[in-house]
Amino acid sequence: MLKTLHHEEETEQEQWLAAYWKDFRRRFVSLLSYQFSYFTPSMALNILQNKNVMMASLNLIQRSELELSLTPYDLKRLEMYSRNMVDYHLIMDLIPSIARIFFLQQLGELSLSVAQSALLLGIGLQHKSVDQLEKEIELPSSQLMGLFNRIIRKIVQQFNRILEKAVEEDMVATKEVIMEPTMKTLSEDLEEAAKEFQEKHKQEVEKLKGIDLSQYVIRGQDDEWNDVLKKTGQNASVISVKSDKKRKPEQTEPEGFKQKKMFKKNKDKRPKFRS
Repeated sequence: MLKTLHHEEETEQEQWLAAYWKDFRRRFVSLLSYQFSYFTPSMALNILQNKNVMMASLNLIQRSELELSLTPYDLKRLEMYSRNMVDYHLIMDLIPSIARIFFLQQLGELSLSVAQSALLLGIGLQHKSVDQLEKEIELPSSQLMGLFNRIIRKIVQQFNRILEKAVEEDMVATKEVIMEPTMKTLSEDLEEAAKEFQEKHKQEVEKLKGIDLSQYVIRGQDDEWNDVLKKTGQNASVISVKSDKKRKPEQTEPEGFKQKKMFKKNKDKRPKFRS
């Protein structure tokens, strides 16, 4: 492994080693499914664990990056397996992507035991079967499958945290409501509202004074209305009172005009003869 000498004096120059290690780790993870698949999981795991390089911080994969590798249906399958609802064969196509995300340290502070890391590396990156790993890790297959289920359970929980955090960031931030005392008391507010109402009422009354409301006057005296109500009864829907207002007399035509009109009609009724 590469490491810098005089670590205390050359803190500024060690950045090149971290960048070199990131590039090597990314390429080595991709090549583990080829000739490096002949390595035992323990050997490959020792190569990927370089304690000489001090990383500034652990990167946490974002939701947009996670959605490029796993769909919502894929996450649902992982969750179903973590609850022992389906067999592990249903999620085997997702293990390479999950193993790559984990060994590139994109899952934050998620930690696995040595046996769990070796199992995830062997299945996800080296594409080995459970029977092969049973011999190389020296654990029975039943115990390996139990470790595998715990791995998926931890990873599903971390994925849920990432998605929940993304949803919280997308939500509108709630505004803090600051309760401040009012400048006026309740009685002062009521008095001010009463004054405004009185002023508006006066203005409306002044407007009504200039309007001719005689057309809306109800004809008839109180005695006349009482007599009508006694005759019709209380259940009557329509009642009326004789109005004092006289109708305009119909215009009569003069007699001379009528005679001329009759003569004209008789003249039109005479038969016409052709010559």
